[in-house]
Amino acid sequence: MKTKSIKKNYILNSFRVISGAAVGLITMPYINRVLGAEYIGKVEYVNTIINYFLLFTALGIPMYGIREIAKVREQPAQKARTLAELLVLLGVTSLAGYILLFGVLYQMDYFSNYKSILLIMSAMIFLTNIGAEWYFQGVEDQLYITIRYVGVRVLMVVLMFLFIKSPDNYHFYAFCIVLTTCGANILNFFVISKILYKEKNVLRNLNVKKHIKPALTIFIATISVSIYLNLDNLLIGTIAGDKYVGYYSVANKMIRFVISFITVIGAVMLPRLSFLFQEDKEQYFKYLHKSFTFLLLTSLPFTVYFLVFAKPIINLIAGSEFDESIITMKLISPLCLIVSMAYFMGFLILYPQNKEKVYTYATLISAAFSVCVNFFAVKYYQHNGAAVVGVLSELLAIVIMFFFLKRTSNLPDIFDKNFGKIIVASVIMLLVSLIGIKLFPENIFYFVLMSLISWLVYGALLYILKENEVKEIINKIKNAIIR
Repeated sequence: MKTKSIKKNYILNSFRVISGAAVGLITMPYINRVLGAEYIGKVEYVNTIINYFLLFTALGIPMYGIREIAKVREQPAQKARTLAELLVLLGVTSLAGYILLFGVLYQMDYFSNYKSILLIMSAMIFLTNIGAEWYFQGVEDQLYITIRYVGVRVLMVVLMFLFIKSPDNYHFYAFCIVLTTCGANILNFFVISKILYKEKNVLRNLNVKKHIKPALTIFIATISVSIYLNLDNLLIGTIAGDKYVGYYSVANKMIRFVISFITVIGAVMLPRLSFLFQEDKEQYFKYLHKSFTFLLLTSLPFTVYFLVFAKPIINLIAGSEFDESIITMKLISPLCLIVSMAYFMGFLILYPQNKEKVYTYATLISAAFSVCVNFFAVKYYQHNGAAVVGVLSELLAIVIMFFFLKRTSNLPDIFDKNFGKIIVASVIMLLVSLIGIKLFPENIFYFVLMSLISWLVYGALLYILKENEVKEIINKIKNAIIR
């Protein structure tokens, strides 16, 4: 469990997220302009439906599997047994999911206009569940995951530019989403087969039943989160129409790209923290504090950035047809910070400590709030109503978890002087950005210039204020140069 491996895993995870964001930035302007809001919305609407089926069939195992595999990572036989037991469970739920999906598809006329897209995107259920990405996360095989991830996305970019030439090619766009999301999992089958074949003697007396209850606990929390992550697209498409799903998804995708980068620390630290909580409490809390600092360092300035620069960002990635998305991006910009804090409390504190029930209760309450309010919000305010409800739902979950952790003394001392330094730097970045956006004309050159200035101001202030993590990085760079 060397620190060096954590750094390596973080670098690989960061490279994956950055490359994914780069692919998105390359393809989104092209796809948004070629397909338009209505066809983008149609595919995203179906994607939301499939995600619900995927969520129910996954049964909470993707998160549960990471933790359980991490616990037995040094025991090959037990690791293979756990992998097989969870795959059997996923196989059963996937089969049930397909029966239900095709039953709904061929019995309800409402989905007749979406039937072909649903058939294409239904492949995600099998590829995601049986691909067992959680196994490779649990054993921290980040190099393998990264090579596959980048390779599939390069292929997807080539295919998009070759075959998507008009709005009529939206079916191929749906295929590209499948390829991007889980196409790499095809390679997992070969690796998993070798692991199970090597340890085939331990696979005769599997105990699948023991995993159902703990996985269901995580499943309830996962589905609660997914309700207010996916309910917005579902309701916007059903109540307002596909076009408004398109407006919402453009803004939401950009925010989610950044959130995936910010929370990359969680993907690296969850298996490690699960191990350390059992073996070394001192190291556990040390890494926990570092994780919080990193999340805050990245989420606060991105919240500021999307709030101030929403208009030029939307104009650049989507064009004037998506002007409706500008206010949406401003409304959901706080999610960068809010989701990071929810991730910290839920996945980095509660999960490793086996207190996922608290996270489950928090997300259930938030999901209930989201369901109750979203019908009214979408009906009267379309995509912008869903944006506000999404932010409030995430915020409610944070408040519940925070007070539980505070009451049980499980929250590390995070509100220290270093916390104040990050707040000060972010506030000044906000002021500089607001002044800059008002003074300079609206074109790409000044947008890029002001973006660079804003981030340089933020970085310089952290250095001047001697923020702990920045100071540590600078010292390491200096030492490396001297050597």
